[in-house]
Amino acid sequence: MLFCSLNRIFVPSTLNTLNMMTWILVSLVSSWLGTLSVESIFSKMPEGELVKVEYTEHGTMAGYRYYALVERQEDGTVIVKAQREKYGEIIEKKVKAETLADLRAIIKEYKMYKYKEYYLPPFQVLDGYSWSFSAKFSNGESISSGGSNARPRGEGLGALQEYMISLVTAKE
Repeated sequence: MLFCSLNRIFVPSTLNTLNMMTWILVSLVSSWLGTLSVESIFSKMPEGELVKVEYTEHGTMAGYRYYALVERQEDGTVIVKAQREKYGEIIEKKVKAETLADLRAIIKEYKMYKYKEYYLPPFQVLDGYSWSFSAKFSNGESISSGGSNARPRGEGLGALQEYMISLVTAKE
């Protein structure tokens, strides 16, 4: 009889502790796995030529903090629209056709085609910055990613932005 009484007291509390520990473990593992995605594990670089790439950053209550677009036009020329500085004017000019090949190499080198569709911080942030990246290829494939107060690991976005800024700051 005493065993039954003890069983009723200790088993439920042990099960609650076990459930709580299981929940914590599952939360930690799923949080870690959340940085990976099935798409990012199995994705590969699109085969076509790059025809358009766009990258933006913007504040919650402000306009573009950074904007850049490089795109092949119907006549075959390649244009860049980008800012030299944060919140600055957007400058447009023609660039060499090889620019798109250079940008494709950056996307490939930094494996930007493996980026998740969207990045969010582990805790809600009510202000800060969001970003978006997209690339279109001649074979119809495209990749895109974005985030709000969270970014992918690595230097891909920074390398892309730095190269695009250099296009509008270069002497002609």
